[in-house]
Amino acid sequence: MSPTELSSLKWSDDGELSPNDTLNLVERLMRVEEESKRSDLNSSPIPQQKTPEYP
Repeated sequence: MSPTELSSLKWSDDGELSPNDTLNLVERLMRVEEESKRSDLNSSPIPQQKTPEYP
């Protein structure tokens, strides 16, 4: 989440986010988490099977 997106959130005087901003933040975080999981799966190395060595 970029700093610009974070600065667009509106905080009330008691330090709480509005219900709409809370929902937006949760949805953004869920999207970022899903993208991160996908990229982790795509970048994980495929284990190589060792071929037996014959004398």
